[in-house]
Amino acid sequence: MLVLGLDTSTPAVSVALVETGFAPDATVLGEHVVVDARRHGELLAAGVCRVLTDVGARRHDLDAVAVGLGPGPFTGLRVGIVTAAALGDALGIPAYGACSLDGLGEGARLAVTDARRREVYWARYDAGGVRVDGPQVSLPAELAELAAGWPELPLVGDGVVVHAAAFAGRALLDGPRYPSAARLALLAAAERATVLTPMYLRRPDAQVPGPRKTVTA
Repeated sequence: MLVLGLDTSTPAVSVALVETGFAPDATVLGEHVVVDARRHGELLAAGVCRVLTDVGARRHDLDAVAVGLGPGPFTGLRVGIVTAAALGDALGIPAYGACSLDGLGEGARLAVTDARRREVYWARYDAGGVRVDGPQVSLPAELAELAAGWPELPLVGDGVVVHAAAFAGRALLDGPRYPSAARLALLAAAERATVLTPMYLRRPDAQVPGPRKTVTA
């Protein structure tokens, strides 16, 4: 079973092609990552073409597509989810979704990504790699205070790097910095969740303008 994995929940535009039978013998055939927070729309399609070409596969060889559902910024996140949904519809294959933080590291950990606005997205995982808390959005200082109650948990992710001062003294995993599209493909295909609901966690910066104020009597 060939699964195309996508993730655009962070500045990294990540694409991977995985061959899996929902078993430990799953193989990552190809992976391509470009870090550019402003060009998700341009880079994702190119990344898909590159991975398929490198592996010698075609779009019609795919059995499923999987995508990270966030949490993440509105614009970037929509690029990945819409692309996954469009590919699934065009090729007549299922499109699966998974929390992007699930693809950030393995085992017991506190996965943290930068949420901008001086905030972080995070989720907590047990020794089996099962998410037991989150995803949530918090100020770095608030998360650091909360994480003091889990001193044994190592931290991983871009949010720890961007807000390093808040997490000084904590054990850090040696990567990855961004969610892995390959790992998300495996997780999403195994769970087979076909409802692609983005995990925004907060309202967008842009708002619909309210009614104009009357300035004359």
